[in-house]
Amino acid sequence: MIPIIDLHCDTIHALVAGERSGNLRESDAHVDLRWMKEAGNVTTCFALFVDKLAHASPWRRAEQLYEHFKKELEEASNCIVHVRYPKEPAKAGMQQAMLSVEELGILEGRLDRVATLASWGVRLATLTWNHENELGFPHHMKGGLKPFGHEVVEALEENQILVDVSHLNDEGFFSVAEMARAPFIASHSNARALTNHSRNLSDEMIKTLADKGGVIGLNFCPSFLSEDWGHSSIEAMVAHAMHIHRVGGSSVLALGTDYDGISGELEVAHYPELAKLYEALLKAGLAREDLEKMWYGNALRVLGEAL
Repeated sequence: MIPIIDLHCDTIHALVAGERSGNLRESDAHVDLRWMKEAGNVTTCFALFVDKLAHASPWRRAEQLYEHFKKELEEASNCIVHVRYPKEPAKAGMQQAMLSVEELGILEGRLDRVATLASWGVRLATLTWNHENELGFPHHMKGGLKPFGHEVVEALEENQILVDVSHLNDEGFFSVAEMARAPFIASHSNARALTNHSRNLSDEMIKTLADKGGVIGLNFCPSFLSEDWGHSSIEAMVAHAMHIHRVGGSSVLALGTDYDGISGELEVAHYPELAKLYEALLKAGLAREDLEKMWYGNALRVLGEAL
């Protein structure tokens, strides 16, 4: 089985918030250890997602999510290990967990907290979610990166945390592209040319991100894939992946499922079903070498380059 690196899932938040029942070993979520084991060798990037408007202290909420992440891994320590860098191949029988942050409004204006996130093992972080914060503006709003946003981008790179522009608006994206010294990523975004959603990337953005050596994780969210907001189809996934490949080349494609952060009927609802997407992309003309890069190689490269 080909190794899998998924650059974004919201499973930890979903379990803590009660949106999913169970635990990392077994739950009704899109991601648990049963699915990871069945798929073979999986590295999942678990996001510490915080809706900053829903909590009096976004930072305290992030701490709670981190503590729950550690608890889940401790209780399943014979099956999964927290890594800063995916090992390929992984230790026999072990799955791998990485950490990300979705919404750097959790910093509450404190730059020193970036180093704390690095000490937790966080490897990628979105500058915004869906609300304006001290760094900048989300995809559906106007306005460039704020001064604190520039400081945070520099601090992230210094702390070997990948800058993640998923959820960031266009002006913020190009601000990051102009100042970034290292590759940056869009962990869970699709192609705006196919689905005109502000969360997706324009062709110019795809080219820019590819030129910077970054990657784009294909998002399985129905509303980012097509006008059918209730259904996430393999056909639509293939269309977006092939378009991103044509525009940005084979080194920009990755996986960023957004599992447990999305709703609707998913044709690829768990990791073992990625085999169906693999076969569909192969049939559409993507070479096996390019599929291996999409499944794990490109993410492995960019994570390694950030170290």
